[in-house]
Amino acid sequence: MKKFRMIFLGLLVIILATGCGLTEEKEQKLVCRTVDSEDGMNIEQVISMTFKNDKLKYMTMEVNSSFTDPTILDNWEDFKEAMDKDNQEFDKDGVSLTVSVNDQIYEYNTRLDIDVENASEEILKEQGFEGLKDDTGTLEDNKKEAEKDGAVCEIQEIK
Repeated sequence: MKKFRMIFLGLLVIILATGCGLTEEKEQKLVCRTVDSEDGMNIEQVISMTFKNDKLKYMTMEVNSSFTDPTILDNWEDFKEAMDKDNQEFDKDGVSLTVSVNDQIYEYNTRLDIDVENASEEILKEQGFEGLKDDTGTLEDNKKEAEKDGAVCEIQEIK
């Protein structure tokens, strides 16, 4: 009986010390924003990257464009048509692109969502993100690179 208690206590100590083998998963979001205003165009880009244990899992890229230049406004329909050719909406293989347009205030906005784990290599390549699944850049690496390029970034803890 004494031997059984020692084994039981030993197992209990191991379980308590290792936390039943569970490791706490850390999930964080890096949000980087750039704003550029030039020649009657205002373009805001927001990139949101969700990391789990410092591995990229999900990414959203938004480009919000608004226009005040009379030349662009006079050619708004042609501009939209050209933008629509480059921005065909789709939702497949873990990647989706949505477009919203407001003709009253001359805004053209795109949103690209990428589920990195579930996205196919083919669609990632089509969208210019070849090798994204194999990227070993950490949250901090991405933050430093974005800030070097002029973005303002913040890290958010996800509960």
